[in-house]
Amino acid sequence: MIRRFLHIVSLVFFFLLAVTQVKGQEFPWSLQYITNMYTINPAYVGIWDRAGFGLSTRTNWVGIHGAPLTQQFSYNTPIKDQRSGFGLNVQRLNIGLEKRIYLTGDYSYQIRLDMHYYMRFGLRAGFLSFSNNLTDYHLYPDKVPDPEFQNDINLYFMTIFGVGAVLYNEDYYISVSIPQMINNTFKVNQSRYSSLSEFQTMYLSGGYAFKLVRDLVLRPNLLVVASAGKPLYFDAAALLYFPGNLQAGLNLRSNGAMCLSGQYTFRNNLRIGYAAEYFLLPDIHKYQIGTYEFFVGYDFNLYRRKNTRNNYF
Repeated sequence: MIRRFLHIVSLVFFFLLAVTQVKGQEFPWSLQYITNMYTINPAYVGIWDRAGFGLSTRTNWVGIHGAPLTQQFSYNTPIKDQRSGFGLNVQRLNIGLEKRIYLTGDYSYQIRLDMHYYMRFGLRAGFLSFSNNLTDYHLYPDKVPDPEFQNDINLYFMTIFGVGAVLYNEDYYISVSIPQMINNTFKVNQSRYSSLSEFQTMYLSGGYAFKLVRDLVLRPNLLVVASAGKPLYFDAAALLYFPGNLQAGLNLRSNGAMCLSGQYTFRNNLRIGYAAEYFLLPDIHKYQIGTYEFFVGYDFNLYRRKNTRNNYF
C-alpha cells in the first residue's frame, strides 16, 4: 500500500510541475494548515462527519512594525447525504496600511472509487475587498509628499474562484488545489505601481496516518507549493496524536523556518490550538522573534450520527 501511495505522489508531483503556468494568486493559509486543510483546498470541507466552527489569529514576525496580521473565521459542515460538504470563510489580512478582506464559500462533492478509496472535488468562490491608504504613508523624514502616493486605493468585490481535489482512504490522502485561479487586475493613477502581487500558485499535499503502539498515531505530511517565477516551497511536517485528544506537530520548511504546534480537544468538543514559527537560517531571525498563531474551534454532530470516524485529515 505504501508503494502505491508513493507512486501516486510521484505522478501528481510531475503533473504539478507540468501545469505551473496556470494563473492564480497565493492565498492566505494557516500555520496549522495540517489540521485545517480546507484553508488550502476546498475539497476538504465536509470530509469529516462533524460540523465545526473555527477562529484563528496569526501575527507574523513579531518585532517588525507593519508585519502581516491574519484573522480568520470559518464554518464547515457535511451535507446530510454524506457525499458533499459546505464551508464559509471570512479572512482579514493587514500588511502595514494595506487591508484585505476575503469572503468565500466552499463546496465539495465526493465519489466512491471502490470499497476503500474516495475522491472529493471542491470549488471555492467569493470576493476580495482591498484598500491601501497611500496618503497616510510617511516615506521621508521631512514628510515631503511623494506624487506616487497621493491617491488612496479602494477596490471592492474582486472575484475569487478556486478548485481542488483530494484522493483518500482511511490511512492516506493526496490533494492538489489552486485556491485562486483568477487574476484581479486594476488601474490606478500611479505609474508602474501595483499593490496586489499576482502569483501563479498550486498546492500539492500528501500524508499517511501510521497506527503506532498504545493508540498513538503518527501522521507525516509533505506540502509542495509551486508558483511560476518563484522557487518551489517545501513544508515537511509530522503530527503525533496522543490518547486523550492531544496533538503535537513539527514542521520544517524550505525557507529555513521551523514550526511547533499543539492542539487539545476537550470533552465538550472545544478545540484549542497554538503554533509558533521561528526562522533558523535566514538573516530575518535577527530582527523578529517569531510568528505565532492561536486557534479555537468547536465541533458538533449536526446530524446526530451514532458513529463518527477519527479526524486525521
